[in-house]
Amino acid sequence: MSQRSKWIIVGTLTSLLMAMLGMLVFNLGWLRIARGGLTKAEAALRYPYQQLTKREQALYRTLCAGIENYEETISLPDLYSGAEYDRVFLQVMMQEPQFFYLDSVYETGEQINKVKMIYDIPQSEITGMKAHMDAVADRILAEANDASSEFQRLRKIHDGIAACCEYSDGEYQDEAYGCLVEGKAKCEGYAKAFLYVCRRAGINAMNVPGTIGKDENHVWNIAEMDGKYYNVDVTWDDDAKYRGLPAHNCFAQPDSQFVDHRADLNAFTPPACTDDTHTYYSMFRLVVGQASALPGMIESWKDDPALIEFQLADKAVYEETAELIANKPDVRNAVKTISGAVNYRAIADETRNVIVILPS
Repeated sequence: MSQRSKWIIVGTLTSLLMAMLGMLVFNLGWLRIARGGLTKAEAALRYPYQQLTKREQALYRTLCAGIENYEETISLPDLYSGAEYDRVFLQVMMQEPQFFYLDSVYETGEQINKVKMIYDIPQSEITGMKAHMDAVADRILAEANDASSEFQRLRKIHDGIAACCEYSDGEYQDEAYGCLVEGKAKCEGYAKAFLYVCRRAGINAMNVPGTIGKDENHVWNIAEMDGKYYNVDVTWDDDAKYRGLPAHNCFAQPDSQFVDHRADLNAFTPPACTDDTHTYYSMFRLVVGQASALPGMIESWKDDPALIEFQLADKAVYEETAELIANKPDVRNAVKTISGAVNYRAIADETRNVIVILPS
């Protein structure tokens, strides 16, 4: 064999070796990101993540891995534009409630391949705070996991979140920690707490940022149940007017009943919620078909008599029932039969044709 042939063989083998080493480094890097950021099973529970491009997903996983490890500087898997980075970072902030210690202020620029992270809480305190969160979440799950159906399981998570929190200012009002541990949260804190517990239960759920009213910022949830998606707004169901008891007019509702909630489509496009068979009212046969049936339905009430709620079949039945509640003694007698109360207060949700009765 000539000297030239030997050098060709050596060069070819060297090239193959370098290629193999490159593949190994790439795969190990991917595994590090997957193990430190998201497993395949975890990624499957994140609908918004699935809408990202492959490049954005790699960035998302890298950020999750770095934040989880409390890295002050995170090297990104590629060079990203400021718009790409902003979109993915804000999604991590919204969809990963376990990162309650991450500051909402973040570094950005026109082209980014390395970022400095800002944390609100010293690393030494995070383990203990997470333990407190997990204790409350697991207490809620202990009741939810005894449920006989996916509907009841999700309902118990909804009711458990409402029971441990009140709508109030707090140091962590926009975080799951504020809702679960401090018992004080605003809408974002409620939504993140609901998402946090659902994730621990293996339920596919997401936070939905958007607006209500005259463009007031708001956050609620969408959760998957029996292969279909439903809107959930624990904040609205835990309103102070319900005297500390959870209502269900914003639980497991289709989009047609959530027209007063407008999702921010710049964040991601939520899945369509089209099914109306798993609402609280449908599942417990609490849909009133005609106003005259209401007193009898109240007397057969099987849930907590301190809060009685019904959905009216349509706007005409809703208006007839509202008049019945205001002017007829039959409703008062029915309420007294199940609760012993001689008076009551009725709260209307006209968007969803729901009436909530509070005996007093």
